[in-house]
Order: sequence, then C-alpha cells, then structure tokens
Amino acid sequence: MRATEMRISVPTLVNNAKALRARVPEDIKMLCVVKADAYGHGAVKLAKALSGIADAYAVAIVEEAEELRDNGVEGMIVILGGGNESSLQAAVHCGASQAVYTTEMLRVLEAEAVAVGKQAKAHIKLDTGMSRIGVRTDDELAAMLDYWKQCPHVDMEGCFTHFCVADTDPVFTKKQNDRFNEMIEKIHAAGFAPICHGAASTAMLKPECRHDMVRAGIGLYGSCMPEMGTDIQNAQTLVTAPVRIETIEAGETVGYGRTFTASRRTKVATLPIGYGDGYPRILSNRASVLVKGKRAPIIGRVCMDMIMADVTDIPEVTVDDEVVLMGRQGDEVITPDELAELAETIPYEIMLGFGPRVRRVWED
Repeated sequence: MRATEMRISVPTLVNNAKALRARVPEDIKMLCVVKADAYGHGAVKLAKALSGIADAYAVAIVEEAEELRDNGVEGMIVILGGGNESSLQAAVHCGASQAVYTTEMLRVLEAEAVAVGKQAKAHIKLDTGMSRIGVRTDDELAAMLDYWKQCPHVDMEGCFTHFCVADTDPVFTKKQNDRFNEMIEKIHAAGFAPICHGAASTAMLKPECRHDMVRAGIGLYGSCMPEMGTDIQNAQTLVTAPVRIETIEAGETVGYGRTFTASRRTKVATLPIGYGDGYPRILSNRASVLVKGKRAPIIGRVCMDMIMADVTDIPEVTVDDEVVLMGRQGDEVITPDELAELAETIPYEIMLGFGPRVRRVWED
C-alpha cells in the first residue's frame, strides 16, 4: 500500500462548527453544508459528528441526500440544486427537502407525495442576483405561490437565496438582501411561514443577512473567513513518502518537457502522487512540500502519478520520511488557500479535488 493518504481531523471540523455556531445568536438555526462529500472531508462521518450542533444539512443532489439517510442521518436535509422528475421523486422517498423554483417541480412533488402516501418538503429558491436558478420576478413568485396552495402534500419548509459577492461587494449584497426581504414579505402575505436563509459562511457574520437560518459552508472546513482568525482551522493533511531519492548534476533536467534545469548538484525526491490523484498539474515548479519541517520546492512538471521535489537543502531525508503536501509539519504549514493561489483557483477546488486513489484516514 502506497504511503499517499489524506488524513482528516474530525475534532477540528467539530471545533470549527462550534466556533461558527458561537458567532450566531441561539435563536438562529445553523445548516451545515456537506455537499460534494463534505468538500472532500467525508459527508456521512461529518454529519454524524455534527449531530447536536447542526440544525440541518445541505447537499447538492438527491444521491447525496440518499447517502446520508442510508447511513442513519436524520433531521432536515436540504437539496440545494435543481432536479429532474426522477430525482424529485427520489427526494420525496428519502424525506429530503428539495429546492423548487417552477410550478412543474411542485407538480411532480405533489403527485409523488400522493402516490406514496408521504408529505413532501421543499424550499422555494429565490434568484436575487445570482442568475443561476430560482424564482426571479414578482409575477413568477405570485404564480408559484398560487400553485403551491393547490399542493397540500408539499410543505414549504423553507425559502432561500444565494449571495454571490458577500465577501467582496457589500453594496450588491445589500441589494440582494433587500430583494430577498421583499420576496419574503410576499411569501408571508400569501400565508406561508418558511424558514428563511440566505447567508453562507461570509454573510453569516453580518446580522442583517442571517434571517432564520445560516449556512455554514467553506468556513466549516477552515477557509475563506479571515474574520474568524485562528478559531477555525483546516482539517485535511495530505501526506506521502519518497519512492526514490537520487542526486543529479548541474545542467541535468527533470521531468516531462525538461521544464527544470538543475543549477547545482541537486538531490531529487520522487513522490508517488500526481494529477491522477487530483494534485493540480499547474503546481509544477510552483508549489512546495514539507520534509522534516522544511520546505522543498516541486521541480519539473507534475506527472499523472509522480512529482519531484528538490531536497538538496535537507540532506538527511530518506525514503522513510513523511512528506506533507498539504497541512502542517513542525512550524511550517501549507494550506488549501496557499495551493489555491498558486493554482489560480479557489480553496474549494483544492479540498475536494483529490480522487479515490488517495486513501482517506479519519482521525477521531
């Protein structure tokens, strides 16, 4: 078994959830987002660990809701994404609350609820500026509400929106929130009383955006909330060990394309991980790894199954030494945020980008 594995600290994730919960008044619910296998952290394990902290969970597709239910996760599960007829029917069967934004979606939920003798649940999705999915105009909203009154087997459990620039544009975020409040008033006037939520990780720290419930997303995993300081931490540590250590001479090159030329006698450690595992190829000649608590730069192109690191300045390194590609070792740390900046992407993609070839180990 190769040494490459992703270690996930469950206590760190629980502490993150508690820190976020502490920033929100007790009368406001907290929904924890565990879609995409909890951003690569393990949805089932995390959902169970957060029992007693989370008031609800959010996923993107019905298959994710079914996985939680099949593994004994109870309570409110909200499917944030859209769906076709079969996925809407499956949501009714597993007792998940489906995001809806068309009367046709309501029709399907109502028909399936009647057919199986269950009460369906839904959260009406409102588009206040994301221009992705959701009810957009007042006329659309009025039509939805009128039709909903003809669907007694579909509970309007919630209504929600997404803020698209909560971390960068307070003016547009206010505009979105004002529009959300206007639409909520129309929903209330029609006789519905759903749980209203719009704030994800960044916006949940803004009192005016909280409404009845907040959605803890990327902050739950320790990133993208500088306001939280060290109260939240990254929970993933990606490790491996060298499969070869060899010295090359000045002038020799490393890897495909010969993109690195040694300027001195160089000790090269070859590591058994690559873009086939989800380690981004764009990190070629950009990122570093940690060996014996010191940084060692990646040299040459990231291969499908291997990368090379310059360990010349760490002469005592051996093939038995643990190498950290993401996480902490000694006083040094490589965060998803750092790798995301080097890879010209966002921490979300780094966290959930590692594939099934990378063995997961949950540290409880």
